[in-house]
Amino acid sequence: MRTFRAVLAAFVAALLVAGAFSVSATAGSLPKRVIEEIPPGDQQVSYNAFKLKGTVSEPQADGTLLPYANQKVKILKKACGSCKWKTVKKIKTNDRGVFKTRIFAPERGRWKWRSKVDHSNGYGNTKGKVWTLYFR
Repeated sequence: MRTFRAVLAAFVAALLVAGAFSVSATAGSLPKRVIEEIPPGDQQVSYNAFKLKGTVSEPQADGTLLPYANQKVKILKKACGSCKWKTVKKIKTNDRGVFKTRIFAPERGRWKWRSKVDHSNGYGNTKGKVWTLYFR
């Protein structure tokens, strides 16, 4: 009887551990939105300002893309490779899913910029490309 209980307890523990791993694997595998951006290095608008323009779309099950209309996009910045990303701006997309903003280059050093859309409506966190701006 003791052997049966020990085997049963081990079996239940194995099922619980396997269930925990399967839940964590599905939580990180939500579909992502699509962020397409124009490189800001080609879009200088003043001495240290560059224009960042992008489009956010939501892929659908039938393969089409719908615009991420009138929703928030975060603009993140960090000053070094080991620094954490900090939210600098929160902007909204227009009816076509397009967002525009100015980002800046420091007088000395380099800043890295990125756009991000938080998870919602069955989509996971989506991050755009990382852009590095600096003066030469």
